[in-house]
Amino acid sequence: MSPEKAARLAKSWAEPFRLRVLPLVDEEAFRDAFCEDNGRPNTSIRLLVGLHLLRDWHDMTDAEVVEQLEYNLQWQYALGVEPRSAHVSEKTLWTFRQRLKSSDRAQRMFESITRGLAEGDGLSLGRQRLDSTHVVPNIAILTRLGLFVETVAAFLTALRSELPAAFATVPAGYVKRYLEREGYFSDAKRSQAPRRLVAVAQDVLALYDRFVADETVAALPAFMTLRRLLFEQCTIVEVEPNGPEGGGAAGGDGADGGEDGPAEGGRRARVRQASLREAKEVGGDSLQTPYDTDATYGHKGKGYEVQVSETCNPDNPYQLITGVAVNGAHESDQKAVVPMLDQLEAARMAPIELVADTGYGSGANIVVAAERGVELVARVQDPGAREPTDPMATPVAAMATADVTTPATRPGASVDFGDFAFDTTCNSVLCCPAGFEAQVQHMAGGQLIARFSAANCVGCPLAALCPTRELANGDRQLRQSPAHIATELRQVEQRQAPFKERYKIRSGIESTNNELKHTHGLGDLRVRGEPQVALAATLKALALNVKRAVTHHLELLVDPGQELAGAR
Repeated sequence: MSPEKAARLAKSWAEPFRLRVLPLVDEEAFRDAFCEDNGRPNTSIRLLVGLHLLRDWHDMTDAEVVEQLEYNLQWQYALGVEPRSAHVSEKTLWTFRQRLKSSDRAQRMFESITRGLAEGDGLSLGRQRLDSTHVVPNIAILTRLGLFVETVAAFLTALRSELPAAFATVPAGYVKRYLEREGYFSDAKRSQAPRRLVAVAQDVLALYDRFVADETVAALPAFMTLRRLLFEQCTIVEVEPNGPEGGGAAGGDGADGGEDGPAEGGRRARVRQASLREAKEVGGDSLQTPYDTDATYGHKGKGYEVQVSETCNPDNPYQLITGVAVNGAHESDQKAVVPMLDQLEAARMAPIELVADTGYGSGANIVVAAERGVELVARVQDPGAREPTDPMATPVAAMATADVTTPATRPGASVDFGDFAFDTTCNSVLCCPAGFEAQVQHMAGGQLIARFSAANCVGCPLAALCPTRELANGDRQLRQSPAHIATELRQVEQRQAPFKERYKIRSGIESTNNELKHTHGLGDLRVRGEPQVALAATLKALALNVKRAVTHHLELLVDPGQELAGAR
């Protein structure tokens, strides 16, 4: 190309991508994915990683990636390939992702490239923030009736495909209802849905009873899904034919009892019936769709929660996502703190301070983070907090300017554990509100036990308000779990102006989640199943990191005084 065009290309995004990103790809991490006797792979690992970074940077399909590689000069320059050899098949891209999904290589790749970017650009990892965002895989959101109908249809489809002889024994009515007019049964008016739901529940039970004793059919994943639906959504009861319910739940998985026929003494045998549970009795971890059995239900809806941590140091030229994890939509953020700290420690990117919202805040999490040398800056539920008011409904002159921080100024004049001074892990008390140290203290049964001298406590003006217990000899004893202590300490601290100022930076991660979902496709996933969702989230987070790093260095390229051009 002409020197002018080459100069412009060298000042495009492709230059920092080629110089700053590609060298961070560790090809040796993939050595064990290939047979040593069969030589090295035909397609460079560095090229495949680069293609996936650009794929999720622009939220493209594999077909679009192949087209860009073949005809886009910037892509070829960024990836270091000659135009004549710039080709890869869609199958190769798909196979590469399967290898990533079936191992921890994607996580290792994310960690090594992210850490390399941070080290190369001098980014501080000491201050980070954590939040979750709800994602929906590539599934339809089904009603309860739709869930039953689709599960039956999925089972019959799998049975017809994999075990045609067994499928031939299925009564024609099931085929007509669920396959020949697929989905019509769930297309019901609101008034029709309850009656149809009862009918389809009975169909599920009948299919279960018909095939549960057939080991070959019972081994089908689609049958296991049918079984899961039945026992999550229904209870099995025995009833008199055309009569009232009786005998209680049948329990077990046996197929017997499903036939209606004459019994001893001329009485007809009792029959099994699927009794639908109340919707509130069905757990959030129950089946939501037969096409993604990992998806669950939480207060944000059906799907998954993606946990994201990122740096938030104002002195960093740009911020990096440092950790990504996927859990069920039904799982509380309370359970996400320790796994994320584990991940960040293993990646050698652990923070000193982790800012998170109230969903992550608890005394237990504050303590466990402190034991790892991390300060968890998160609000906790505070029953004693003042009721929120509308600040616009109060004259400025009448608004309170001081926080309630001491026993003397607190309404009701009280002392709580939040007024004591403790170490960061709340395993040791430093002094009481009056400034006296404990005589002795130790941990026992998961509780901190500290004794204060009667000589100091007898004349203390706060003695009548103190939460410690007076002993027979006049000493006072503090006995409480570190988690409870941490909760009370945080309830006091979060009312203070300094905490509120530190906490403001937390909201910045909302824009990162929005960027992941609306720019990089996390909000419109093309995959389903937890392993695929986790891989997609990891690659998209890494692509966002790369985009931010490349954008930063592209700005430096515009300034002729920078050194990047000399690195070529």
